[in-house]
Amino acid sequence: MNMVTINGVAVDTADPCALYQALYAVKVRRLAGEQVTETEIRSPVGQRRIQIASVSMADLDDELNRLADACSKKNGGKRRRYAKGIRWDC
Repeated sequence: MNMVTINGVAVDTADPCALYQALYAVKVRRLAGEQVTETEIRSPVGQRRIQIASVSMADLDDELNRLADACSKKNGGKRRRYAKGIRWDC
């Protein structure tokens, strides 16, 4: 059993459903503005504020989608589809 700590909670890396829940909580906190560090850079010419996050939202969304598929498969469900459909009207 491989355990990691995500957001202060120990999670088994072999359980995609538990990983999904833990990472979803991280995403919600990021959307609320938490876990983003703001710093200020000052120089004789001016100053600038920057915000730094530990992971990009796109990477987090990709991993959440992958874990949702794995969790669904583990529980006997079908894989979620991501394909876009196009309909041509003539």
